[in-house]
Amino acid sequence: MNAIKTAMPFAGYWDTRQGGRPENQDSCGFLDTDKGLIAVVCDGMGGGPAGRLASTIAVQKIVEYVVNAPQDMPRTEMVAQAIEYAHQSIHAKVAETPAVRGMGSTATVVLINDHSAILGHVGDSRIYQFRRGRKIFRTADHSMVGELVRNGTLTEEQARLSSQSNIITKALGSKLSNLAEVTERPYEKGDRFMLCTDGIWGALPEPELVKKVAKTVSLSGAVDGIVLDVDEIGRKNGNKHDNLTIALLETKKDSLLKEKMSKTTLRTLIGLAVICLVSIILNFVLLFQQSSDKNDSEMEALLVENEARGNRIRNLEDSINVLLGHVATSKQEAADATMQVAKEKENQAEKAKSEAEQKAKEAKEAADQAKQAASQAQAAADAIQKSRSGVIAQLTKIKDMQENTERKQLRTTVAEQLKSLAAKDTKNKTTYDEVREKLGNKIATENSDKSVGHYKALITKLQSIK
Repeated sequence: MNAIKTAMPFAGYWDTRQGGRPENQDSCGFLDTDKGLIAVVCDGMGGGPAGRLASTIAVQKIVEYVVNAPQDMPRTEMVAQAIEYAHQSIHAKVAETPAVRGMGSTATVVLINDHSAILGHVGDSRIYQFRRGRKIFRTADHSMVGELVRNGTLTEEQARLSSQSNIITKALGSKLSNLAEVTERPYEKGDRFMLCTDGIWGALPEPELVKKVAKTVSLSGAVDGIVLDVDEIGRKNGNKHDNLTIALLETKKDSLLKEKMSKTTLRTLIGLAVICLVSIILNFVLLFQQSSDKNDSEMEALLVENEARGNRIRNLEDSINVLLGHVATSKQEAADATMQVAKEKENQAEKAKSEAEQKAKEAKEAADQAKQAASQAQAAADAIQKSRSGVIAQLTKIKDMQENTERKQLRTTVAEQLKSLAAKDTKNKTTYDEVREKLGNKIATENSDKSVGHYKALITKLQSIK
């Protein structure tokens, strides 16, 4: 068992076991990002090492996409696109390595921050949300038996025990597209989110699973306990059980996003209010009708009974008012949360705009500097080219002269110019030094055809410089 390392207001533990299989093809990953804590659990499938490879690619690519996604991208879209990115990455690996054709993976993703939890899944790996020891949310399996449960053909327990429970209808690496099912969930302090492969939830009835994970006080104890129990069940049944992986997160505060009141609850409140009103009216009618034929004693008893009824009605009205107060508070909190999110987005947009303007300014300054440097480099290159052309012209003149004082002085001048060029044009320093050295050879002072050829060779060497 391992702790999930995070600096955010969440705690978590995870564990994975090989079970009774030759290899563990499950993979998982966890990381703090600027969009929230991301947790991923995947169950690979495919012959040999292909299943492990598929689940590993899925985890890596989902986390990579979220890390690199734009800050202003809606997180529901972000999770959906991250899963699609992993899907396409598995396809690319199969195209690159045909030997792993047929590999695939399930995926469960939780991206959670102060605002809410974004849940995404593909296949029959599950995400549960627990609150005060009860299951309040669970993802719907993308499997053949899952469809039968939803249309009422099978019960949850019949589906779990079915020999076809491992046939899934969606998987990363399949021929389908737009695979991800994504939802946004509010949470309260103490809520738990469980990501698990079918090796966990398929080992025991769901009520037992919920009891062991949601009602165990210690978070680490819940993870350790369920893993040990599932492994023990597998060993008792022939030790051929599936790989098993679980990640369990617990929240330390309420999310900014609040639960919306259901239409059923609202209709119930309105119905209770109507019942109260009708009851009050009927009591007054009854009191009026009976007052004409009852004696004082009976009338007093009736008044006492009616007062008791009135107290019960007032208590009911008080309860309704409390509930309506909760509704109003919930709406106000939701409105406040929406305003806070809008303000945060506005601040982020301003920050992004400021950063973009700063980067644009820096880029312009860098471009201006590069342009200035290029201009200076071109000017230096032009000056070197002009000097080299002057040297070639003087060597041409020396070539055609008879040896005398003027010719000797020109050789000295050219030698100095070659030395200056070697200092400025360091890339061609060797060539300049070689020409200068040969300019001092005895043949350069002769009046002969060999001397003419010698100068022509020096001129050709300088002309060869690009």
